Amino acid sequence: MVSATGLKMVQCGLIMFEEPRITHHFFVCTNERPDGHPLPSCGPRGGAAVFAAFTRELARRGYPPGVKITASGCLTPCNYGPNVVVYPEGVWYAKITPADVPALMAVHLDGVGTAGHLLLPETVQLT
Repeated sequence: MVSATGLKMVQCGLIMFEEPRITHHFFVCTNERPDGHPLPSCGPRGGAAVFAAFTRELARRGYPPGVKITASGCLTPCNYGPNVVVYPEGVWYAKITPADVPALMAVHLDGVGTAGHLLLPETVQLT
C-alpha cells in the first residue's frame, strides 16, 4: 500500500504509518570470528562499541527520518576494521572508533566537516 504522498505504508499493530525513504544508511561491521581464525574481525576490535555509538548519536539527533543504522556481518577489509560504509554515497571508512561517530554523522547528515582521515585507503580491495 502506498500513501497519497507516494511513501510506502507500513502496519504496526492496528496503526498504519508512512515509512520514510532511506536517505542515509550506515552499515557498521560487528562481525565476530572464532578464536584462531587467520583474519581479524571488527566486533572484538570495537565494532560493537562503534555500532552502540551510532545508535546513541541517532537518538541524540532525535531519530531523523530516513536515517538507518545497521550492524552488519563482514564487510571484507578485515585488517582495517572496524569498518563503516555509508549509502547511498558508497563511502567506506576504516579503523573507526566511537569517538569518530558524531563527526561521521555530521559529514553525511549535515554536510559539515570532513572525515577524509578516516577513509578506507583506495588501494584496499573490497572483493
